[in-house]
Amino acid sequence: MFESGNKGEASITLCLFPHLGEFVAIDTRSALPDGAAVHVMSFDDVFTDDFRGSVELGFSSLLRRDGTGLLDMMGLPQEVESLVRAESMKRIVKNLNHAAGIVSAQVESGIGVLFFARGLLSIDPDQLEAAMDDLFGRSLSDTQMNRLQNELARLISEEREAEDLVRTQEMANLIKGEPGSFVTLWQNSGES
Repeated sequence: MFESGNKGEASITLCLFPHLGEFVAIDTRSALPDGAAVHVMSFDDVFTDDFRGSVELGFSSLLRRDGTGLLDMMGLPQEVESLVRAESMKRIVKNLNHAAGIVSAQVESGIGVLFFARGLLSIDPDQLEAAMDDLFGRSLSDTQMNRLQNELARLISEEREAEDLVRTQEMANLIKGEPGSFVTLWQNSGES
Protein backbone atom coordinates (compact mmCIF):
# COMPACT_ATOMS: atom_id res chain seq x y z
CA MET A 1 0.00 0.00 0.00
CA PHE A 2 2.78 2.44 0.90
CA GLU A 3 5.95 2.73 -1.09
CA SER A 4 8.65 2.23 1.50
CA GLY A 5 11.71 2.23 -0.74
CA ASN A 6 12.65 5.83 0.14
CA LYS A 7 11.78 5.71 3.83
CA GLY A 8 15.44 6.01 4.84
CA GLU A 9 15.72 9.36 3.08
CA ALA A 10 13.19 11.24 5.23
CA SER A 11 13.97 12.05 8.83
CA ILE A 12 10.70 13.96 9.20
CA THR A 13 7.45 12.62 7.79
CA LEU A 14 4.28 14.70 7.61
CA CYS A 15 0.86 13.07 7.46
CA LEU A 16 -1.41 15.66 5.85
CA PHE A 17 -5.18 15.74 5.49
CA PRO A 18 -6.58 18.15 2.86
CA HIS A 19 -9.62 19.38 4.82
CA LEU A 20 -8.25 19.41 8.36
CA GLY A 21 -6.36 22.02 10.35
CA GLU A 22 -4.23 19.35 12.05
CA PHE A 23 -1.51 17.06 10.82
CA VAL A 24 0.90 14.51 12.26
CA ALA A 25 4.67 14.98 12.17
CA ILE A 26 6.88 11.96 12.81
CA ASP A 27 10.35 13.19 13.70
CA THR A 28 13.01 10.47 13.52
CA ARG A 29 16.10 12.65 13.29
CA SER A 30 19.14 11.12 14.96
CA ALA A 31 20.00 14.46 16.61
CA LEU A 32 16.87 14.43 18.79
CA PRO A 33 17.93 14.52 22.45
CA ASP A 34 15.01 12.33 23.59
CA GLY A 35 14.80 10.14 20.49
CA ALA A 36 12.11 9.94 17.83
CA ALA A 37 8.81 11.70 18.46
CA VAL A 38 5.25 11.87 17.16
CA HIS A 39 3.62 15.31 17.15
CA VAL A 40 0.10 16.40 16.32
CA MET A 41 0.43 19.92 15.01
CA SER A 42 -2.00 22.64 13.99
CA PHE A 43 -1.68 24.73 10.86
CA ASP A 44 -2.53 27.73 13.05
CA ASP A 45 0.93 27.24 14.58
CA VAL A 46 2.53 27.20 11.12
CA PHE A 47 0.58 29.88 9.24
CA THR A 48 1.37 32.73 11.61
CA ASP A 49 1.74 36.43 10.84
CA ASP A 50 5.49 35.83 10.53
CA PHE A 51 4.80 33.14 7.91
CA ARG A 52 2.44 35.42 5.99
CA GLY A 53 4.98 38.25 6.11
CA SER A 54 7.71 35.99 4.69
CA VAL A 55 5.42 34.77 1.90
CA GLU A 56 4.34 38.34 1.07
CA LEU A 57 7.96 39.48 0.94
CA GLY A 58 8.93 36.52 -1.26
CA PHE A 59 5.95 37.09 -3.56
CA SER A 60 6.79 40.78 -3.84
CA SER A 61 10.36 39.99 -4.87
CA LEU A 62 9.11 37.44 -7.45
CA LEU A 63 6.66 39.97 -8.85
CA ARG A 64 9.20 42.81 -9.05
CA ARG A 65 12.10 40.96 -10.70
CA ASP A 66 13.80 42.85 -13.49
CA GLY A 67 13.47 41.50 -17.00
CA THR A 68 10.26 39.61 -16.32
CA GLY A 69 8.37 38.69 -19.48
CA LEU A 70 5.00 37.15 -20.17
CA LEU A 71 6.21 33.55 -19.77
CA ASP A 72 7.84 34.43 -16.44
CA MET A 73 4.58 35.93 -15.22
CA MET A 74 2.63 32.88 -16.39
CA GLY A 75 4.99 30.69 -14.32
CA LEU A 76 4.41 32.81 -11.23
CA PRO A 77 1.76 30.48 -9.69
CA GLN A 78 4.25 27.59 -9.60
CA GLU A 79 6.89 29.83 -8.04
CA VAL A 80 4.41 31.04 -5.41
CA GLU A 81 3.49 27.41 -4.68
CA SER A 82 7.18 26.59 -4.17
CA LEU A 83 7.59 29.64 -1.96
CA VAL A 84 4.60 28.68 0.23
CA ARG A 85 5.82 25.08 0.45
CA ALA A 86 9.37 26.13 1.44
CA GLU A 87 8.13 28.62 4.06
CA SER A 88 5.70 26.02 5.45
CA MET A 89 8.46 23.44 5.79
CA LYS A 90 10.72 26.00 7.50
CA ARG A 91 7.99 26.78 10.06
CA ILE A 92 7.24 23.11 10.69
CA VAL A 93 10.92 22.29 11.23
CA LYS A 94 11.25 25.34 13.49
CA ASN A 95 8.30 24.12 15.61
CA LEU A 96 9.72 20.58 15.75
CA ASN A 97 13.12 21.94 16.73
CA HIS A 98 11.55 24.05 19.46
CA ALA A 99 9.69 21.00 20.82
CA ALA A 100 12.92 18.98 20.85
CA GLY A 101 15.11 21.77 22.22
CA ILE A 102 17.25 21.88 19.08
CA VAL A 103 18.80 25.19 18.03
CA SER A 104 19.90 24.28 14.48
CA ALA A 105 17.47 24.55 11.56
CA GLN A 106 19.29 21.77 9.67
CA VAL A 107 17.40 18.66 8.62
CA GLU A 108 19.85 15.81 8.11
CA SER A 109 17.78 14.32 5.33
CA GLY A 110 14.51 14.98 3.56
CA ILE A 111 10.98 15.64 4.65
CA GLY A 112 8.50 13.04 3.47
CA VAL A 113 4.78 13.61 3.01
CA LEU A 114 1.96 11.10 3.29
CA PHE A 115 -1.12 12.76 1.85
CA PHE A 116 -4.25 11.12 3.26
CA ALA A 117 -6.94 11.67 0.63
CA ARG A 118 -9.40 9.66 -1.46
CA GLY A 119 -8.34 5.99 -1.64
CA LEU A 120 -5.97 6.21 1.29
CA LEU A 121 -8.90 7.20 3.50
CA SER A 122 -10.38 3.74 3.01
CA ILE A 123 -7.36 1.98 4.48
CA ASP A 124 -8.43 -0.51 7.11
CA PRO A 125 -6.87 -0.48 10.60
CA ASP A 126 -4.75 -3.60 9.96
CA GLN A 127 -3.31 -2.13 6.76
CA LEU A 128 -2.61 1.17 8.53
CA GLU A 129 -0.86 -0.62 11.37
CA ALA A 130 1.25 -2.71 8.96
CA ALA A 131 2.18 0.35 6.88
CA MET A 132 3.16 2.44 9.91
CA ASP A 133 5.15 -0.46 11.33
CA ASP A 134 6.95 -0.86 8.00
CA LEU A 135 7.73 2.84 7.80
CA PHE A 136 8.51 3.65 11.44
CA GLY A 137 8.74 0.37 13.37
CA ARG A 138 12.48 0.64 13.90
CA SER A 139 12.36 4.30 14.94
CA LEU A 140 9.37 4.56 17.28
CA SER A 141 8.73 2.93 20.63
CA ASP A 142 5.58 0.85 21.09
CA THR A 143 3.95 3.74 22.96
CA GLN A 144 4.79 6.19 20.16
CA MET A 145 3.59 3.74 17.52
CA ASN A 146 0.27 3.31 19.35
CA ARG A 147 -0.09 7.09 19.59
CA LEU A 148 0.71 7.47 15.88
CA GLN A 149 -1.85 4.86 14.86
CA ASN A 150 -4.54 6.29 17.16
CA GLU A 151 -4.00 9.85 15.92
CA LEU A 152 -3.98 8.75 12.28
CA ALA A 153 -7.17 6.72 12.78
CA ARG A 154 -8.85 9.77 14.39
CA LEU A 155 -7.72 12.14 11.64
CA ILE A 156 -8.67 9.69 8.87
CA SER A 157 -12.17 9.50 10.36
CA GLU A 158 -12.41 13.31 10.58
CA GLU A 159 -11.12 13.69 7.00
CA ARG A 160 -13.73 11.22 5.74
CA GLU A 161 -16.45 13.26 7.45
CA ALA A 162 -15.08 16.52 6.06
CA GLU A 163 -14.80 15.05 2.55
CA ASP A 164 -18.39 13.76 2.73
CA LEU A 165 -19.57 17.21 3.83
CA VAL A 166 -17.72 18.88 0.93
CA ARG A 167 -19.11 16.36 -1.56
CA THR A 168 -22.66 16.90 -0.24
CA GLN A 169 -22.25 20.68 -0.46
CA GLU A 170 -20.88 20.45 -4.01
CA MET A 171 -23.85 18.33 -5.09
CA ALA A 172 -26.27 20.78 -3.46
CA ASN A 173 -24.55 23.68 -5.25
CA LEU A 174 -24.72 21.81 -8.55
CA ILE A 175 -28.45 21.17 -8.12
CA LYS A 176 -29.06 24.82 -7.14
CA GLY A 177 -26.89 26.03 -10.02
CA GLU A 178 -24.52 27.82 -7.66
CA PRO A 179 -20.84 28.06 -8.56
CA GLY A 180 -18.47 25.64 -6.92
CA SER A 181 -15.85 23.28 -8.20
CA PHE A 182 -18.04 22.49 -11.22
CA VAL A 183 -17.37 24.45 -14.39
CA THR A 184 -19.65 25.27 -17.31
CA LEU A 185 -17.77 24.19 -20.42
CA TRP A 186 -20.30 25.56 -22.88
CA GLN A 187 -23.34 27.72 -22.57
CA ASN A 188 -25.72 28.63 -25.37
CA SER A 189 -26.58 32.31 -25.16
CA GLY A 190 -29.47 31.87 -27.61
CA GLU A 191 -27.70 33.75 -30.38
CA SER A 192 -26.84 32.01 -33.64
